[in-house]
Amino acid sequence: MKRFRLTPPRPARQSENDIERQCLDALRWRHYRPERLQVGRFRSLDGKRVITGHPTGTPDYIVCHSLFPAFYLEVKRPGESPAPEQEQKHVELALNNLAVVWADGFEVLLRWVEQHEQTARERWARELEKPC
Repeated sequence: MKRFRLTPPRPARQSENDIERQCLDALRWRHYRPERLQVGRFRSLDGKRVITGHPTGTPDYIVCHSLFPAFYLEVKRPGESPAPEQEQKHVELALNNLAVVWADGFEVLLRWVEQHEQTARERWARELEKPC
């Protein structure tokens, strides 16, 4: 006879799609507009043309807002980090003064967005203080 042993259920592991959905919902709730940046080569629906998307390493989304500066968003599964091509592209974008964030959870993204918005507000305040 086998002994009964009560074991807790294993926690469900979130996929990158789960994190992506949470991040996009959180951004839309804050009135941001995320736009997907497709990477690679694709065939047109009629099969006659080849369409080239963004280069390898490009972040998943560009995210725009009517008040705050746009930024690039890379979404990863919890604990995962960007591939070397992605890190290289992130550095390239940052060197051009473009904001890039990679998030492995929506809490991480929301903290970063709070800081991003605060930096924009401080920049506006400095601009208002400048004499004309």
